Amino acid sequence: MKYLFSSTKLLNHTQRQTRLKWLTSLFFVLLIVPICSVFYLGYTQYQNDVLNEYQQKTKRATENINKRIFKRIALANATPPSHFDYVHALYNPTTQQVSNILSPLSSVSSIERYSGHLGFFQLDKEGQFNSPLWPHPLPASDANQTKPLGPDEQKRLTIATRLYEITQQSPELSAQIKQQTPNEHIKFGVIDELDNYFILHRVVESMGQIKVQGYVIEREAYINNIILDALNTVALDQTMMLTLTSKHTKDYFLSEVNQQQGVNVSQLNEPMTLHNQVLINSESLNWPYKEYQIHYSTASLPISPTALFGATVMVILLLAICLACIGFYVIGVKQLKLAEQRLNFVSAVSHELKTPLTSIRMYAEMLKTGMVISTQHQADYYEFIFSESERLSRLIDNILQLTKLSQPAHNVNAQYINIGVLSDIVRSKTSSLLAENNFTLNINYDFDNAIHTPIFVDSDAFSQIIINITDNAIKFFDKDEINDMTRQKIDVCFSQSDDKNSIEIKIRDYGVGITAEQQNKIFDLFYRGGSELTRKTQGTGIGLALVSELVNAQQGKISVTRKSPGLEITMRFLAQKNHSV
Repeated sequence: MKYLFSSTKLLNHTQRQTRLKWLTSLFFVLLIVPICSVFYLGYTQYQNDVLNEYQQKTKRATENINKRIFKRIALANATPPSHFDYVHALYNPTTQQVSNILSPLSSVSSIERYSGHLGFFQLDKEGQFNSPLWPHPLPASDANQTKPLGPDEQKRLTIATRLYEITQQSPELSAQIKQQTPNEHIKFGVIDELDNYFILHRVVESMGQIKVQGYVIEREAYINNIILDALNTVALDQTMMLTLTSKHTKDYFLSEVNQQQGVNVSQLNEPMTLHNQVLINSESLNWPYKEYQIHYSTASLPISPTALFGATVMVILLLAICLACIGFYVIGVKQLKLAEQRLNFVSAVSHELKTPLTSIRMYAEMLKTGMVISTQHQADYYEFIFSESERLSRLIDNILQLTKLSQPAHNVNAQYINIGVLSDIVRSKTSSLLAENNFTLNINYDFDNAIHTPIFVDSDAFSQIIINITDNAIKFFDKDEINDMTRQKIDVCFSQSDDKNSIEIKIRDYGVGITAEQQNKIFDLFYRGGSELTRKTQGTGIGLALVSELVNAQQGKISVTRKSPGLEITMRFLAQKNHSV
């Protein structure tokens, strides 16, 4: 931390970049951690809210199932004891007569109201079995079958016989026969000792006798029928699987939303695995089915449009923060790089100014004190002072021109000038520089009537461009390494572009050339290849950057191409459209 915020010592470029990286990372963490925490807490709360909502829906579904169970039991509890006889007496107070009528429970339709209900039965204190479906005691004897049975009678007998066989399997029911006191309330209790059946029973007094009355339910069919009926009336707007479990069995149901936004409920033979299955809730049924539990599960909790919108906004915010931190770091790196380049620039300018000024001062003092007597030597000294003064003037002009170009309105007034005039400018502005360094200049034209073709340039800016490019080519020509006089030349070629709307000026030198990395940075401000400590060539790193700015200011384009040997700088300027080339 102390390293990050301390400013007591001057840091180098690498240390500053490391500090920037750590500060950016810290800033990113300080932003991203609270936002991610809020997003996580919000998402968790949303998941809990959705889960709670669906838990309430499953509770309503279970309540609906329990209500149906209660209604069926309440309906059975309301059945009078006299209805358990095949024929029961009905007194008519008007006629004061007693008539025998069939029990409402004697028809097959009385037990076909819902699936799993097998029928009613009655046992007297001697254990004699009878059912409202059949007029004779069971088991049936041959004496009771003196005539053939019709389809309805045969069906009722079959049902009654089945009831008899099931009740005979229950020891607990046999024990109820010995009870001498009827129930205070004529409500049915349940016997669940059989694997596949429930026997609901009650002890009542009927016709002056203690009797056991009841009905038999097939477990699986009865409960499943209630669940299917109940779920079809509950709005579960999500595909959901229900598992009904007990010590005897395990059943599966699937509730799906159809295209009409209705609910389709089906029973499955085996469980269906939902992707990313989520357990929503587990509910128990009411008496007399407390051992049964329903487990609700779904593939995944739904995402509402509001939550999706919030998540989208949060993702966009996170991306914006990431991009902002990356942009902050990139801009910081560029600023550090620019600061480093400026330090190098100050160092280079100091060197560029100090060396010629020292030489000028030394030669001037020698001339002033009369130490130089020879006229030829005096002329050489004057020529050296003049040459160094010109170099200082070019350096100052470059800096001033760069300052002007950085202003919103710079001082470049382009107009159409013939190529012949520009060729003369090239020769006049570079002649002394070329002669001083033993370089030659070659100017070529690749199309007819080239010297009379006007192009859109500013003469002063064009002069400065040519001087800077020529000075740069001579400066970086390593005579010790090349040692070839034929390569001490500069070629300038005027050619027509492919679209014939502009003219290309290609300036080629034959020096040591540049690397691929230098090619991408050669027009960057303050850029100088190599190290400031080991560099042999003079310069400030603004010459070619100024060239690029001047070309762009004249609506032109500039590029550099690596050659073998040397390099080629290509400038493209607008040509006058009405002129015939």
